[in-house]
Formats: sequence, C-alpha cells, structure tokens
Amino acid sequence: MKRILLIAAIVTLGIVCFRKCNGGGNLQNSGTPINGYVGTVRSVSGNVLTLTSGLQARLLGVEANRTDVEMFLRSQFLNKEVTLYSDSHHRSQYIVTPYDIVDVYVVENGVKSYCINRQVVREYPDSYRQSEVFDSIGWVGPKPIPVEKKNLALYMKQRTFLIQTPDGIGTGFFINEDGLAVTNWHVLKPGQENSSLAVLYQDDPNDSQIYSNNKRNFKNIKWSSDVNGLDITIVSVDLENGEKVPFFNIASQRPNQGDAVATYGNPHGLTASFTKGSVSAFRKDPYNPNRNVDLMQYDMTTNGGNSGGPVCDKYGQIVAVHELGDKSMQNTNYGIDAMQLRVVLDRLSLNYGGK
Repeated sequence: MKRILLIAAIVTLGIVCFRKCNGGGNLQNSGTPINGYVGTVRSVSGNVLTLTSGLQARLLGVEANRTDVEMFLRSQFLNKEVTLYSDSHHRSQYIVTPYDIVDVYVVENGVKSYCINRQVVREYPDSYRQSEVFDSIGWVGPKPIPVEKKNLALYMKQRTFLIQTPDGIGTGFFINEDGLAVTNWHVLKPGQENSSLAVLYQDDPNDSQIYSNNKRNFKNIKWSSDVNGLDITIVSVDLENGEKVPFFNIASQRPNQGDAVATYGNPHGLTASFTKGSVSAFRKDPYNPNRNVDLMQYDMTTNGGNSGGPVCDKYGQIVAVHELGDKSMQNTNYGIDAMQLRVVLDRLSLNYGGK
C-alpha cells in the first residue's frame, strides 16, 4: 500500500513539474490572451493607456515618464477604441486580472495607420527603447513610412493644376495616376466640366507659366457637394493616350496643431505659386454655424485662385483641401479636413493614393 502511495505521489509530482516547465498552471499561461484584447482608452499616464476595463497598457518600445509623450497620447487617443498585441518574446502573454499592467503594442481600431507605439516614436524619436521590441508586428504599418520631401514645392507642382472655368480660375490636384482629381465645388460645379479645362504645370521648377499643350479636358464629375456641405468636387481629368500623372497620397490622420503645412495654387492668376505656414487650429465653419464640416485653420497666405488646392504636410501628404481665407484678418485661412475626403472616396470605392 505504501509503495502504491509513493508511486502515486511521484507521478503527481512529475505531472506538476511537467506543467510548470511547459507553462501549465503558470499565471503566464492562464487568463485572457493579450492578443486581440479590445478596449477603450479612458486615461493616459506617461506611456501607459488605462482602458475603461481598468487594464493598463504600457507601450512597448516607448520611454516612460515623458510629459511630451503623455500629451501626444492624450490629444490623439483618449476615448478611442484600441486592440492590444503582445510581443512574442515577452514572457507574459495573458491578462490575469482586470487591473494588470501589460506590455503591448496598441492599434487604434478602424484607422489605417501604424500602431500607436510607432506613431509616438515617429513623433519623438528619442523616446524609442529598441531593447524592448522584438516582433515586427508592432512596427510594420499598412504602407512605408512617409519621407520628408526635400523639395516640397516641386513635389506639389507636379501633382497640382490650374482650373479654368466660365466663372474664373481655381486649383485642383491629382489623387491617382489615372487622372482622378479633387477641387472645390465652388471652383468646378456639376455641368461646368464640358466648358472647363485643367492646365498642367511645366516640369521645370523655375517655369511658372502655363502653355496650351498642357491643357486637358475634364471627363466627368464623380461626386460633388455644395458650399453648405463639404464644398468638394471629385472629377476625372481626360489624360492623353497612355498618359499617367504624379499624384498625392491622402494622409490617414490629422497633423497636430503647430505642424508645418504648405499649399500650391494660382492666387489672383499668379500661376504655380507655393506658400507655407503652420496649422493654427481645428474648428467648424466660423461663418456658417449650420454647416457640419471640420475645417483646418492655418496661417498661410492665400487668395482667390488658391481655392481647391492641396494642403500638404512636410511628407507631401494631403491633410486638407484649401477652401477660403478671411480677408479681414491677416493669414487666417481654412481648408476642408482631409479625413472627410477619405470617407467620401471610400464610400464611392474609388482608388486613391494613401488608401
């Protein structure tokens, strides 16, 4: 009997040891898996996002106790729904209690962008802690990292064009190589496409003139919304046989207040003009309280003829479509937030840069 009990004890001990050696019975292999855990950001402290469930998500690869990082996270991600992912090299892969602190990559749901960890490091490169990061999952975005354009003016010139209509001039820009373009409704209204022209600029960066051989017709208007709505026209330019055009990518998220921006257009007929400034604020239309449109305010100098032109960040990504300026104030201008343009293009299933 004693022999049987001894054998049973040995077998039991062996099973326990086997489970512990292989993670069974270990807190690190029990509970809720971190991968795919969904929650909403309730608060931020340093590099830690506290979710409404009480779980605290510490951003892998991001230095702790930085006020600048904390302010960035608060401004961008409070009340946003996110999904958590663990690094496969991290010993903890499970959530044991609702109030755990877990080291994770965090992805904002419903947004085609890099994980939040990577967005922080792009904004504050010196906050990067490479020793914590092994997997590529947290650092691979849906497209290559944007590169700051060394000659932003030329880059914008190659993708922008003059619009001539029976009512005057404005500006438009390409968003795919086949001639899909964007401008304001008040520049190009439905019914005007057959009596209007798109005039491409010269490739020579020092030549701001327009030439008859660069004129193109408009094919058709894909979508439009008047000045009580988005004040946007999406139109196809009729390119020559086999012709492809350079085009802009549309940014997948807003820039921050204070970020550098630039626009390109034709102020008062001064064709192919570049100007730059910075983001002043985000607000609704100050002149039309009934208009539910998000506008970006910036301090660039613009005039009539700039309407419908591209507003870009330093990477050459479209962040707004220029709409109007307040002539009673110095350098107070507004563009239509490009996030709304993305919604329309996606709804229409149109192919565009940055999709």
